[in-house]
Amino acid sequence: MDPIQSSLSRIHNSLSSLGDQVNLLEQRVGANEDNVQECVARVKQLEKDNSFLMSKVDDLENRSRRSNLRFVGILESAEGSDIIGFMSRLVPQLLGPDAFPTLPIIERAHRSPTARQNSRASPRAIMIELLNFQDKVKKVKKSLEYNGKHISIYPDFSPELTRRRGSFDPVKRKLRELNMKYFLLYPCTLCIVVDGTQQRFSTNKDAEAIFMSTSNSPG
Repeated sequence: MDPIQSSLSRIHNSLSSLGDQVNLLEQRVGANEDNVQECVARVKQLEKDNSFLMSKVDDLENRSRRSNLRFVGILESAEGSDIIGFMSRLVPQLLGPDAFPTLPIIERAHRSPTARQNSRASPRAIMIELLNFQDKVKKVKKSLEYNGKHISIYPDFSPELTRRRGSFDPVKRKLRELNMKYFLLYPCTLCIVVDGTQQRFSTNKDAEAIFMSTSNSPG
């Protein structure tokens, strides 16, 4: 075999071997792409499952808090050494004897565990758990005072639900400025009354669209 033919033969063998390697690499790349797509699909499903489970956990947490109320504005140490007895007497005093002809039964009561930065900081909230859930719905919306201090009463929602409901605060401020009626449905739906009709929104972004529609309405 002459040198040229020998060289061509070696080149042919090298190209053949290189082609086999390229084919093998293509197969591996294809397999890896399939694996990546499968992993992406699994991750998406896991994210979906995780979101569902987190929602269920948050719902269960809020159900466990349904008999709870949070009192804001009560001076530190006002409760003395018997916080349950103090709150049992304070609730009827704040909400009136018509709502509570007898003292409510409070199973648990405690100050919020959040540490105060200094003595001038706002007093920590007091959390109570009512034995009778119906007592909770007797809460009325009016100006409440104790020892000359304004007292506010709120439901005890989970941190996540509190965050979600709080996301509507900017919209609610605008609604008050426009003297528009609104209210929040449990767990987190904002209802806005427009021309006697209720419109419901599940997100702050969707609710903000109401200002565009009202500004573009005639008159």
